[in-house]
Amino acid sequence: MLGQNSPFYQALVPSWVDAADEYYSIKGAQITKEEGNVFSLLKSITNYDYADLKTAAEKMAESRNESVLLTDGEYFQKSIALGNVNNPYLKDAFTKWLKKGHDIYIFSEPYQEPYKGAIYNKKRFYIIFTDSRLEGNIYDKITQTVKLEAYPQVEMFHLSASHPALAAESTHTTPNEMLSAQVKGFGTFEAQEWQVDWEDAIEPYIVNAVSNSTGQPLPDGAAFTGKLKIDRNSFGGYRITDVTVRSYDISQEFTNFCNAKNAGQKVGGKITPTEYKNFVKIDESEFKKHGVIDLHFDTQNFDPSILTGAPCTYFKLDICISSTENIFKQYEAMFTFDSIDQPGQKNVSLAESIKQCLAEPSIKDMMATSPIYTIYVKANKR
Repeated sequence: MLGQNSPFYQALVPSWVDAADEYYSIKGAQITKEEGNVFSLLKSITNYDYADLKTAAEKMAESRNESVLLTDGEYFQKSIALGNVNNPYLKDAFTKWLKKGHDIYIFSEPYQEPYKGAIYNKKRFYIIFTDSRLEGNIYDKITQTVKLEAYPQVEMFHLSASHPALAAESTHTTPNEMLSAQVKGFGTFEAQEWQVDWEDAIEPYIVNAVSNSTGQPLPDGAAFTGKLKIDRNSFGGYRITDVTVRSYDISQEFTNFCNAKNAGQKVGGKITPTEYKNFVKIDESEFKKHGVIDLHFDTQNFDPSILTGAPCTYFKLDICISSTENIFKQYEAMFTFDSIDQPGQKNVSLAESIKQCLAEPSIKDMMATSPIYTIYVKANKR
């Protein structure tokens, strides 16, 4: 597995040296913290038989820090005569890290290894335990300092179960011009303040909008805000196939917040607002075609009497995932390589680790309930 002479390995070394606080070697069953210069240690890696990759990865997943595991993926145990060619030994570590809400990035680098007169097609794996939201994280350092396109043979896979990414970071939705809205974006949420009245503008020109070409009512009215594009593959192993929006009346909660703040009382804490049923919906056609989220009022069920806030109405819109599909099969070959101890067989242990992790009910539940984006709206009293 020794890859010190690999140009890709060499390109990654500066990022690791810059980020590293500690360096550990897996010497069989012993996981040893090494003293000395990280750069020198990375240049002098030694192979050890029966490296306990499973325990090492689980310790990394239990940690609160970023870490990188460098391995050829082969997991040997003295108690097992042949290698663990289909043992999902990294599944627990992957699951534990993802359940914390973090990310795993894996670079897969192919190489050939001679052994007993034969040539085996192997892989080096650079497994990064990190969080994409952490400023200056290890993966970001690599993408900013290494020209990955210079290594076309290297593939990358991202694994996550939460915080699906917007296709363009730090964006916000685009409100309908009729609203004359003021908008402030804050990454994964935004605040809109609408400057027009419901009866004079919102209802006649948005809820009950008509076609400019035919003059006929639009079935879903006009979108009141939209053009929010999400990365539907941001979970890696699953693709987001559908989304939904939940609407909540937060007029009273906002009033309580302001009163407490003005009185110098402690503010914050969890709220349980009333959900507006059949108030807002997503343009499903636009999402399925382009991955773009446009929001419309539910014109068939729109009931303005629910807007009881005074002197202003405040509501919250949570855009959430409603369905996903497993797409890991198209990446599976990245994690498959020749087995040295069982000639003619493929080692699929790393692929199985990811596959079993993605099948874990707790991971699937995280993705199914993961919020994408939230919009807070302040509007005039109805």
